Amino acid sequence: MHYSVVISWFTTYCSLGVLATVVALYPQWSFAQNDIAPVRLVTTIDAPRPASPARFDVGITSESDVGNGSGTAIEASFRATEAILIGARMRREFQRSDDWGVVRLFPEGSVIPQLALSITVLASDGQQLELRVAARHVAGKLLLDRRYRDIASDEDYLGDRGDPFDDLYATIYRDVVRELSAHSPSESYLRTVSMLRYARGILPSAFSGYLEQVSGQWQVKRVPSDLDPMVLRLKRLQDYELLFVDTIDEQLTKLHDEVGAAYLQWLKASKTQLDWLEKRRERQVNTNEFTDESTFTSLQAVYAAYRSLKIHEQELFELVIDLEGETRSTQLYANERIFELTGTVEQQYREWRDTLRRIDALESDL
Repeated sequence: MHYSVVISWFTTYCSLGVLATVVALYPQWSFAQNDIAPVRLVTTIDAPRPASPARFDVGITSESDVGNGSGTAIEASFRATEAILIGARMRREFQRSDDWGVVRLFPEGSVIPQLALSITVLASDGQQLELRVAARHVAGKLLLDRRYRDIASDEDYLGDRGDPFDDLYATIYRDVVRELSAHSPSESYLRTVSMLRYARGILPSAFSGYLEQVSGQWQVKRVPSDLDPMVLRLKRLQDYELLFVDTIDEQLTKLHDEVGAAYLQWLKASKTQLDWLEKRRERQVNTNEFTDESTFTSLQAVYAAYRSLKIHEQELFELVIDLEGETRSTQLYANERIFELTGTVEQQYREWRDTLRRIDALESDL
C-alpha cells in the first residue's frame, strides 16, 4: 500500500473523530474567557494546608457547562457524570481534614449546610481542567467567585499519582478556607440561620418573622425555643431530607468506584491525542509531505493513540449509561412508610422535598 493512500485514509478517519472533537472544544473556551470571574492559573503547592475556622457542614453541587461537541445524549450524560466525579473529588479534598462537619454532595443548592460550594465545569479534556467555583455561607455572604485553570503535564499521569489535577483542588480548598476565615460569622450563628432558612422553606408563614434580609444578608431577629413542637417537627423533616441525600451519596460513591478508573484512562488518552494535534499545528506540516518511513511509523503510533482513546471512551460511555439507569429509582423508609422516587437525581430530590411538605401539612392537621 502506498504511503499517500494510508495517509489519506488516516487523515479522513481522524477528521471524522479526533479533529471534530477538538474543534468542538473551542466554543466553550470563548465562554470561559469572556466570563467576568477572574482566572487563577494553578501551580504546584507544597505549603501546609490551612485549618478551617469552625466545624461547618459543607454542601457541594456540581454541573457541566462543557459544550456537547457531538450533540448526542450519551455525551451529555457523560458530561453530567463527569461533573459529579469532579464534585466528589472536591469533597475528598475537604475530607482530608478533620476540621469540618459533614461534607455532602447535594443534587441542588441547599440551606442545610453552613457553607455551600457550587462548581461549574467549563472545560475538561485531559489536557486541562477549568472550573468556576462560587462559595457562599448560609447567611448569604459570597466568599468566592473565581475560575481556576490547571494544565496537566505528562508526569501527572505517571504511575499511581491519582488525579492529574490535584493541585487545582488543593488551590480551591485553600482559597475557600482563607475567605471563610476572614468573612464568616460564628458556627453557632450560621447553624441558627440554616435552621431558620430551612423552616421558612417548609413553613414560610410560621417562621417569616425570625429572619430578615439586609443588603442581601440574612440576619436573625429572634430564635424559637428548642422545645417548640414545630421546631422539633422541622428537625425530623430535615433528617428525612438528609436521609435522601445520604442515600444518593451511596449511589454516587458506587459511581466513582465503577467509573473513576475508566474516566482517568479517558483523560490520559485524550491528552495524548490533543498533545499530538498541538505539535502538528505548531510545526505547520502538510500531510501531503509525509512520505518517509519514519513519518509513516509516527502516523501509525498516532492512530494507535486515537484508537486507544475511542476504546476508553466507549467503555466509559457504557458504564455511564448503565449506572444512570440504576439511579433512576430510590426507595426510602420514613414516617413509618416506604416511599419510591423516580426520575433523575434532581427530580427525585424535588419530589422528596414536596413529599416532606405534605408530611408536615398532615402532621399539622392532627
